[in-house]
Amino acid sequence: MPDVEQNPGSFVRPPTKRVDASEIQNVQLRKAFDLWTRLRGSRLFPARSEISPRDLSDFLRNTVLVRVLDGGNEFQFRIVGDAIVLAQGQSFQGLTTAEIEVRLPGYGAMVKRAYQRIQGERKPLVLRGWFEQGTTQRAFFHETLGLPLGPDDATVDHILVVAVYAFSEEDASA
Repeated sequence: MPDVEQNPGSFVRPPTKRVDASEIQNVQLRKAFDLWTRLRGSRLFPARSEISPRDLSDFLRNTVLVRVLDGGNEFQFRIVGDAIVLAQGQSFQGLTTAEIEVRLPGYGAMVKRAYQRIQGERKPLVLRGWFEQGTTQRAFFHETLGLPLGPDDATVDHILVVAVYAFSEEDASA
C-alpha cells in the first residue's frame, strides 16, 4: 500500500469489509437483492427452487450458486458465471472450498468462512473493498452479495452469490 503521507495523491486500497445491504452500490447487486427480497416475502429467505436462470438474467454472468454440504462444513460451487471465472483467473465450478484451498491456499478457507457466516446467520452478507489473492498476487476491488436460500427458515441449502469486480484503481474510483 502506498504511503499516503509521502504521496498524498496516491490511491488507498480499503480492505474488504462488511457493509449493510442498504449500502449496496452496484446496480446488479441491488437487482439481485431486490429479487431475493421479493421472492422471500415474509420468510427469512426464498427456496433455491423459486429462482430460475431467467430471474437472474441481468446478473447471471456475475453469479455463483453454492451448494451447502454436510450441514455447512463444506460448500460446492455448482454454477459459476463467466465474469466470476475471469476475476478469479480460473473456474471453480464443481469444486468444494477444500479443493479450492488446495489450488489457492488461504482463498478457499476465506470463502468457506464467509459462506459459513451466511449459512449460520441465515441472512445476507455484503462485502466491499480490495482483495489480493496471496498466491497469485491478483488484486481486485469487489462488491459481493451472498444470499441464503433454503426450503424453510431453519435450513440454508444453497447460497446465491453475486459479485462485481474492478481490476484497476481507475475502474474502482469511477
